[in-house]
Amino acid sequence: MKRSTLTLLVLMAFSPAACGNDHDHDHDEEDPQGDQGHLHEIHLEPDLVDRWGLEVALPGRTDLVAEVVLPGVLAINENRTARVGPLVAGQVAGVGVDLGQRVQAGQTLAILNAPEFTRAQTAFLRAFAQAELSRKDFERAVSLRERQAIEERELLRRGSVYEQDVAELKAAELLLRSLGVEEGRLREISGAMAQAAPGEDLSGVEPLLAIRTPLAGVVLSRDAVMGDHVDPGRVMFTVSDLGTLWAWLDAYEHQIPALSRDGEVVVRTPLLPGHDFPGRITFISDQVDEQLRTVRVRVEVPNSGGLLKPNMYVQGLLRIREAGKDRLVVPPDALTLLDGHQVVFVERPPEPGEGHRVFEVREVTPGEILTVGQIILAGLDGSEMVVTRGAFTLKSELTKGAGGDPHVH
Repeated sequence: MKRSTLTLLVLMAFSPAACGNDHDHDHDEEDPQGDQGHLHEIHLEPDLVDRWGLEVALPGRTDLVAEVVLPGVLAINENRTARVGPLVAGQVAGVGVDLGQRVQAGQTLAILNAPEFTRAQTAFLRAFAQAELSRKDFERAVSLRERQAIEERELLRRGSVYEQDVAELKAAELLLRSLGVEEGRLREISGAMAQAAPGEDLSGVEPLLAIRTPLAGVVLSRDAVMGDHVDPGRVMFTVSDLGTLWAWLDAYEHQIPALSRDGEVVVRTPLLPGHDFPGRITFISDQVDEQLRTVRVRVEVPNSGGLLKPNMYVQGLLRIREAGKDRLVVPPDALTLLDGHQVVFVERPPEPGEGHRVFEVREVTPGEILTVGQIILAGLDGSEMVVTRGAFTLKSELTKGAGGDPHVH
């Protein structure tokens, strides 16, 4: 029956004997089992490598020098939020939306029965009619002046009256615009007035005032019920575009030097493990909070998938890079502790005719662990094929071989 054989080659890595001490060498000859814990290589048949699920890869490279974790909380994007309410008093005659509903820019949220709105329309119609009358009177004066039928002073007087009436018309128009009346509706009102009998027909007046949202988004709050009396300034609805959110992060005083508007930042939440949300720093406070001793940092975070919610606790991962920095990085699981040393397993290039795959122990000097992996400061040059998965299995079999069982069946 064919067996998969594990051959262990016992060397004296990390041992004082490796330094060439003759006395220690003689001692090892007397007790060959005394230093078998210091193993250097492990030979595996290819099918055993596959069964153990070992994976090898070249070390990665990064210019990342540090990462700073900042706690924080998500909030709505105030630049993409509208708090909608009336500019005139009135009674709620209808509500067209509910909490959580998505709305489009210009959509009607509620309608009010507002007498002041009616008066504003009436004032606009009268100003429109007066401006039309003044215009015709001025145009007639221009014609008469060309025939020397009136004096220049009369022409100037009528021109001044026309300018004043136009100014009053624009003021009335601006009032209606501020109440939410659009350009198209203003033209309808003007047309209705132009066709009506002078001073009589006010059929162009709309009795109900529409409360509209200026932007698209989600209705986050609603304070409107049929029959309610509302006063100017009351917030009836809050509409926010949740496609982007703000993450308000807190940086402690010792972290301030790492802060930069150009810094790279990623937002994470324990509620969504494995999800990174790249953000952009848009604000760094110029003062330290007296109580918390922190600086507020605002990060704008895209949220097109809607996974993030306002008021969710998050962490901001601020990444600091250094141009020209090139450090080796491996997965943290690639490192293991052997005889008190941090080591990785490196696959040695096969020699001609060699049927086994050979993995040798390589002592390394680890740096900090970053999200990209474990930094390696020394011990590798970047050309080695490092075991990135299964290092602990190799260590276990290696140390087992030291106990006198060099074969795996």
